[in-house]
Amino acid sequence: MKKLLIISLSVLTLAACSEQEAYQQTVFEQISNDPDIKSYHLDPETVTQCIVDLSSKKMAGIVPFEPMRKAAYEGYTKMIGLKKSEKPEEVLQELREYFGDAQGLADAHRNYSESYLECISTVTHRTLDEQEGMEEEAKPEITE
Repeated sequence: MKKLLIISLSVLTLAACSEQEAYQQTVFEQISNDPDIKSYHLDPETVTQCIVDLSSKKMAGIVPFEPMRKAAYEGYTKMIGLKKSEKPEEVLQELREYFGDAQGLADAHRNYSESYLECISTVTHRTLDEQEGMEEEAKPEITE
């Protein structure tokens, strides 16, 4: 019985990981092409990881391998890719079904947008603090 439970949990975890990786890859592709990321010289991987971690906290489901979380990752991945879709109206309708209704979709979009803005702000401030620290170290020490 224990072996069956362990095997089941392993399969669920691997399945959830693939959805999370697809979500992370889609976020990375969007971030890599973002002009703000390029203009501030931010690391796309760092911003991506921040967005995925922060937005995942407010997704449906408690743990990554839960079916609700798996569906949430799939929905968020489709939501981010909506602009690239050839038939956005169909994808939009599908997204409403993923998230229950238009309000659920709006909540998911708000979660992603808030995570995006928070991460951009956090990573930008961290980068600026690091640059200031390097400038302070580079200044010659004045002794009398």
